[in-house]
Amino acid sequence: MILCSANIAAQDDKIYHWHPNKDAITMISSGMLWGGTEYLKTISPVPTPEDIMDLNSNDIWAFDRATVDNLSMSAKKTSDYLLYTSVLTPFTHFIGKKGRKHSGVILGMTLEAFLVNDGITSLLKTTTSRFRPYTYNPEVPIDDKQDTNARYSFASGHASNTAVFCFFSAKVFNDLYPESKWKTVVWVAAATLPAVTSYLRTQAGRHFPTDVITGYAIGASVGFLVPHFHKISTHDHAFNIGSFQNGIVLTYNKRLY
Repeated sequence: MILCSANIAAQDDKIYHWHPNKDAITMISSGMLWGGTEYLKTISPVPTPEDIMDLNSNDIWAFDRATVDNLSMSAKKTSDYLLYTSVLTPFTHFIGKKGRKHSGVILGMTLEAFLVNDGITSLLKTTTSRFRPYTYNPEVPIDDKQDTNARYSFASGHASNTAVFCFFSAKVFNDLYPESKWKTVVWVAAATLPAVTSYLRTQAGRHFPTDVITGYAIGASVGFLVPHFHKISTHDHAFNIGSFQNGIVLTYNKRLY
């Protein structure tokens, strides 16, 4: 005789868990950080002509210096389009039945990843106050350089946001379809889109290479780690075998969240 019992608190195919209290704290604190630093940007004084005149490209690290001569408007526009495209990638999961089944937690994680990423990125911008490459370019009219946004080069928001959405989407796809033959393609695409965006931002004279490298690293890390920390580990599932009168008991335990 074999007696099987199952202690199952959630559906067997549940992939992610959501901690209302912990995630709410993370989202609220990140949102406050982002909102607060964005507010500081709005009240910051614009660069004065003296601030601009004091800029010297020789003071820039050699690795970044060549970027001051870049001023491609087409690169700027294209980088904007790629950013807008990346924002849509998490919602592509809702095309499939499996993604729609987990739509609630995916939407929650998307918002959480965005807030954490932008909180970190905006904090770096306001604390470093780094002038953008085009402010060093003598061909750019000084009126265009006297903009509050001109001093928020580090780190790149385009790079971090494109990376966070792309890597988040790739990680969720990997979790939803672990056996899919398209995983490699998805990961390559996820890494390529923010890389191209980063390159275009340097060609547009909006960011230095170190700005986009840092932004890429932040976005990729947050985009990967948010779904990773929410994923239900295989260690949360356990089969136990024990004796019971004249037979054995096969017990399946699933952790509650």
